Amino acid sequence: MINLENIRFWDITKKEFKRKDIEIEADISKFKDLNKHIDCQNFYGIPAGIDIHVHFRQPGYEHKEDIESGCKAALHGGTLAVLDMPNTNPITDSVETLLQKKRIASKQNYVKVLVAVALTGKNLSQIKVLDENCDAYKVFMAESFGNLSITSEDIESALNKLENYESIKPIIFHAEDPEILEQHKHRDNHYRQRPPEAEASGIQKVLQWAKDYSKLKFHITHLSSHLSLKILEISNIKNLTTDTCPRYLMLTKTSEMLECFKKVNPPLRDSLDSAKLLEALAKGQIEMLSSDHSPHTIQEKTDPQLCPSGMPGVQEIVLTALHLVAIHEIDWERAIEALNLFPSRLFNLEDDEWFSDSFIIVDPEKFTTISKEWVKSKSGWSPLEGKTLKGKIDYIIKNGELVARNL
Repeated sequence: MINLENIRFWDITKKEFKRKDIEIEADISKFKDLNKHIDCQNFYGIPAGIDIHVHFRQPGYEHKEDIESGCKAALHGGTLAVLDMPNTNPITDSVETLLQKKRIASKQNYVKVLVAVALTGKNLSQIKVLDENCDAYKVFMAESFGNLSITSEDIESALNKLENYESIKPIIFHAEDPEILEQHKHRDNHYRQRPPEAEASGIQKVLQWAKDYSKLKFHITHLSSHLSLKILEISNIKNLTTDTCPRYLMLTKTSEMLECFKKVNPPLRDSLDSAKLLEALAKGQIEMLSSDHSPHTIQEKTDPQLCPSGMPGVQEIVLTALHLVAIHEIDWERAIEALNLFPSRLFNLEDDEWFSDSFIIVDPEKFTTISKEWVKSKSGWSPLEGKTLKGKIDYIIKNGELVARNL
C-alpha cells in the first residue's frame, strides 16, 4: 500500500478541497522507485476526465490511431473514459459494426470506451436494437471526415423513432448547415469555406429539434464561434447541453502552425471567438469540454494534396483545463464540472464501478512542456507542441490502484 499524505482532495458534495490521507495500491515492480509515503501537501486530487468526443480510427484507419494507442494517450492525459465516434471503416452504423468495435475496445484496460453509432438514412429501421446496444448517437449535419452526412428529413424520422422508444441515449450533433457550406465551398481558405454562419444556422436547427422532442437528450459538440454563443444565450432548453474543445480556446486561425496542421472541422476562428468561448466555459454557458481527438499522421498532414481535417487532443484536454485553472481563467469547480461531473451525468456514469476510487493527482504549480516525446498518440504530434502549460498531471489512480505516473 502507498500512503498519499496530506493531499487536497476534491469534495464533490461540498465543492471544495479538504486535506486528507489516502491509501492506494501500487505494483512496486512497475513503479520501482515509488516511496510508500508520498508527501502530497502541494498536490490536488480531482476526478479523472471523461472525454465525450474522440475518433480512435479503428477499424479501418489504424495507421492514424487505434483504440489501444488512443486509450493509452487518454490515460496518460488523466482521462478514464471516452466516447468513440462512428466515422471508421466500416462506419459504426449497424449492430454488427457497433459490437465489433466494443469487442476491440474490451481487449484493453486503460480506459472505459463508450461507443457512438451514426444516425444515417440507411439505419432507421435498426434504431430500436441500436438503442439497446449503443452509448450515444452521432449526427453529422454536413460532410466531415468519413462521408456521414444525413438529411434533415432523415434526422427528424430518427428523432421520432427515438422518442417513441423512450431513448435516454445522448444525441451528439456536429452542427454545420450543409447549404451554407455548399455556398462557400469554392472560397480560398478552409475557415472561409466553413464560416461561423454555417455553425450558427446548424445550431438553430438543433434548438428547434430539441424543443420539438423535449424528452430526448441533445448535445452540440465542438462549439467554435461567438456567433453560436449569441444564439444559445437566448435559448433556454433544458434537454440540451454543449461543449467546446481546447483547440478553440488555445489556438486561432493565425496561430503559428502549417496551414494543414491547423485544418479542422469546424475551423479555428479569431481571437475574439477564443475569448468569448473561454468566458462562456468559465460561467457555465458551455457546460463541458471535449477533445474531438481526430488524429492524422504527420505524413498526411504535410501532404498538400491530401491535407485531411482533424488534429489530436485526448492527451491534452485535462492538462488544458488544469492550465486554465492555474492562470485563473476558470475555477476548480467549473473545470471539474466540464471534465467529469456533467459528462458523467450525460452518460449516467455516476455509479459506474469503473470510477470507484478513481482520481488523478495534479500539481497546478508545476509546468508541462508539450513535446513529441510527451505525445502517446500513434499520430506522433500535438497541436499544442512547443507550448508550456502551467500544471502537471502526476499520478492516475483507477479503482484504488496507481495505473500511470508522469515523471
